[in-house]
Amino acid sequence: MNTENQSQGDQKWQALLARSTPTFAGDAAPPFGFMTSTLARLKAEKKDRDLLERIGLRALFTSMAVLVAVVGFSIGIQLQDRLDFDPGIRSLIQADDIPIS
Repeated sequence: MNTENQSQGDQKWQALLARSTPTFAGDAAPPFGFMTSTLARLKAEKKDRDLLERIGLRALFTSMAVLVAVVGFSIGIQLQDRLDFDPGIRSLIQADDIPIS
């Protein structure tokens, strides 16, 4: 009796699945009609746009990091040049440390 109920349930489900299949032949094969293909195309375009945006942001942040590094390096070189004394002034400073008797 249990197997009869299962077979009847299976038959009902198969009938429901048969009714739920598309009635229009164009919807059964790719590209599944105009709406589905349009939505798929929009989704692919959004995915491409997001990918390009992510690549662009990475390139922007990388270029900004390189710019900051170059500016820091050039400012460091300029400060180092300002701190270097003339050889004549350096010898005067060293002479100041010599005790005079």
